[in-house]
Parts: sequence; C-alpha cells; structure tokens
Amino acid sequence: MSYYSDGDYVNDPNTPWHKVLEIIPIKSKVLDIGCSSGNFGKVIIDRKSCVVDGIELNKKDAIIASQKLHKVFNINIETNNIDFLDRDYNIIYFGDVIEHLQYPINVLKKIKKHLNVNGSVIFSIPNMAHISVRLMLLRGRFEYGNTGLLDKTHLHYYDKEEIERIFYESGYRIEKLDWVSRDIPRELLERELKAMGLTGDSRFFKLAKCLEAGAYQYVGKAIPSSVKMTVSLRPKISPPIDMFERHLADIKKSYLEEINRHDKQEDVRSVKIEQLNKHINELTKRIEEYDRSLSWKITKPLRKVAKIIKKSGT
Repeated sequence: MSYYSDGDYVNDPNTPWHKVLEIIPIKSKVLDIGCSSGNFGKVIIDRKSCVVDGIELNKKDAIIASQKLHKVFNINIETNNIDFLDRDYNIIYFGDVIEHLQYPINVLKKIKKHLNVNGSVIFSIPNMAHISVRLMLLRGRFEYGNTGLLDKTHLHYYDKEEIERIFYESGYRIEKLDWVSRDIPRELLERELKAMGLTGDSRFFKLAKCLEAGAYQYVGKAIPSSVKMTVSLRPKISPPIDMFERHLADIKKSYLEEINRHDKQEDVRSVKIEQLNKHINELTKRIEEYDRSLSWKITKPLRKVAKIIKKSGT
C-alpha cells in the first residue's frame, strides 16, 4: 500500500477529483495512469458509466485496483513498453502523477498514440508557486512531506507557466485550465510576516490572492496539436542567479567606467591629485570585494557555463 491508497471522493467542487469528473464525458474509455488502489476510477465508472483501465507502479495497490477497474497493469509508465495498450482511449488521466515523472515530456509523447482521434489528456498538478510555499521559502525553510505540495517523491515542481511549457513541448494544446484554490486568510498572512519582522502592503495581499499564488492545484485538459505554439523558452541559467550576476556585473562596469573617466581627464590641475587617487583606490577596492564575495564565487561555475554557451552560439 502507498500513501495515496486511501484517497476518497468528496463531493466538493473545490477538489481535483470533482473538477476532473466534470471534464470526463459520459461513457468514455479512460486510462488512469497512477490509478493507486482504484478508488477514483471506480467513481468514474459509477458516475459516468465509463470503462476504466489503470496503470499502477505499486504492486499491492495494483492488485486492489484490479478488483474495481476493467484492466490494471502493474508497470512503470516511463520505463516499460506500452505498445500492448489499446489505442482508442477517449481520456488518458494523470492525477497528480506528472510531477513524479523523471521525463514527463517523453511520457506525454509516448502515450499520445493511445488516444483516439478526439482523445485528450486530463491532468491535475500541484502548484509550487502557491502562497504557502512562498512564505516557507521566505522563512528560509523547505520542508518535504509524504504527500501534498512538497511530496518527498516529487521529481519536478510546476507553476502555471511550466505546465503550459511541458504540454506545448510535448505536442499538446491546453484546451481547459481550472484550479483548486486554497487561500490563506489575511490574518494568518499578517502573523507570518510579523514573525519575520515584515509587514505587507495592499500590493502584497493582492498578490497573495491572485491565481498564481492562490491555486493549490491546476486541473486541465490538453489535446494533441500539430500547431507550433508560442511559449517562452526555458532560460539557460536560473533567472534569479542570472539577475544577481547581471546586477554585480553592472556595478563593476560602472566603477570601471568612473575610473577610466578620471584617468582620461585632460585637465588635472583643478583636481587635487591626492583626492583623485584616493577615490580611484576606493573604487578599485569595491571591485575586488565583489570579486571575492561568496555569492560571486558560488555563481562562478554557472558563469563559465554561460560564457561557453554564448561562445558556441547555442
């Protein structure tokens, strides 16, 4: 049995299973990837009159699910051959599974041929950008759990933009995107900020309520598409590190420019030479301090990689 074996359907519109059930058409043929013990698949059968097959990695869960679903296969969707699967599914469902995959794009491409002509992929994926995670990182902590947003078995983390990217890169178009909301009350936010010596203004509390921070899970439907979608490319280096590097480089550049400007002064008679040399020495010292800074040293390997990438033109 796994940590996901005992999940039960709750008739609450603000839950992923409820939202997924609304998307699945009646009498569909469904492949539930990561079906666990088959509890939700049984709900799909009972409420939507569907035929539901399942794929489950945990052997004990797969045995239990086989008593509830049409067919259950105890295989690894990433590493096992799946050519034996039917190729006429209306729906292939990834319920909180994609974040557990090492190579999600490969899997999304792999299962595409098992959809029928009008088939679609339905997914639910936790949102790493939820306000609770942001607050935890602000406190300088990163706490894994057995389940939830920071499930210890998650291999990748997603926000809205990253979800869109992996589906577009896999050859799908997201046709519908919904979300499970889980706001944090303002009183609790204020208390958390106060504990860190911070206060929030109206802009912060507005940000905490926006979709990207308030969505606990994204639930959506994607269909295969041959149309080239416009989506931002993943940067070569993590943006925050790149931003920090550019900031230090800009400061260093400004100091060097000021030194050069003093060096090139034609009329130094009106300038006290001693003061000028002292200022140049101070600027030079600042440059040396930045070069010796811990952050600068930490990002040195990344800067080397970035230079290699730039030189290669890739």
